[in-house]
Amino acid sequence: MADQDFTGAAVAVAVQTGFGVENTTLAAVGNGDLSNGYVLGDAESGDAESGIVIPNLEGVYRDVARVAGTLTEQADALEKVLANGFQFSWVHQGNGATSTPSVGEANLSTIIPGLEAILESAGLEGTTGGAGGEQDYNTRTGANIYTTWKIFHGDLSMVFSDCLVETLTFKAAAGGFVIATADIKVGTFDTSGGFSDGVTFPTIAYEEMASLTGPKVLGAAFTAFGQTRGFTGDFEIKLASEIEEFGDSNVAVTGTRLAQNRRVISVNGVLYVNASDSAAAFDNLIRTSAPTVDLSFQVGTPSDDPYNAFKFYVNNLQSKSIKYNRIGTTLVVELNDAKATGTAGADEFQLEQN
Repeated sequence: MADQDFTGAAVAVAVQTGFGVENTTLAAVGNGDLSNGYVLGDAESGDAESGIVIPNLEGVYRDVARVAGTLTEQADALEKVLANGFQFSWVHQGNGATSTPSVGEANLSTIIPGLEAILESAGLEGTTGGAGGEQDYNTRTGANIYTTWKIFHGDLSMVFSDCLVETLTFKAAAGGFVIATADIKVGTFDTSGGFSDGVTFPTIAYEEMASLTGPKVLGAAFTAFGQTRGFTGDFEIKLASEIEEFGDSNVAVTGTRLAQNRRVISVNGVLYVNASDSAAAFDNLIRTSAPTVDLSFQVGTPSDDPYNAFKFYVNNLQSKSIKYNRIGTTLVVELNDAKATGTAGADEFQLEQN
């Protein structure tokens, strides 16, 4: 028998109207483009140069007694199949408009709806921003947004529904790109219809994601603790959600439901120390009042043509663990899980898309 060729790996994602309501349009998608929920991954991440970490499929079984009077194991009873370790990474970018964009044109729901679905499932929500094409993604205060995902690899496809993004990480490399990585918690894998063999690998037009290279982290005006100073190496912003799992007898396939409970937004990185106030990070660490200083940096230039920029705001930053060190003859400070905070809902983080 001939070996099965591996023709590639691809993924598409779309929002659901609620838990237990699979997005059947997404589940049926074959050939298509970004409007069908396809997203282009980072070739230096994941499996098979795709940006996708193909999940491990794990059966949940109930032990069955051995053959009476022997030590021979019998086949265990299958309860359900879990999909663990599912991850997707991409090079983050702007909207790609080649002329002066209208207000809200950076809305990913019309440009790259698959990316908007990922952001929403991670706890963000888009609103029309300021001048030009700006679209702001702030932390969500409302209900969870569940997503349906479809993965193609070789001649196989799998559909997962009721998914939430457990961790969304933006890793910015000084002089390089911002690589975003979503760790996906799969809620439902219906093996009776969600796994297909003999599938023709789709033809996909990745449009802006393929034709527009993400902006580089240069001239970023990185500001933290009220000072403008740069970072060295990789700087990481992490949106980590605590996802709880509950039993529910009325839920089909799994008998369980997922819900997003707590969310912690944190940063890790090495910052150059501003000579005018070398103790800024330390003073923030020991302060007894609520922090009021923000962290922000711009990636790309919003006025460039094509429009290809975005900006991060991590607000009311609180140092949690710091270490002073050196690079060459320059003093630096390491931030370890510094936390975004707020006194009002949806006040601690914003991704401004241009």
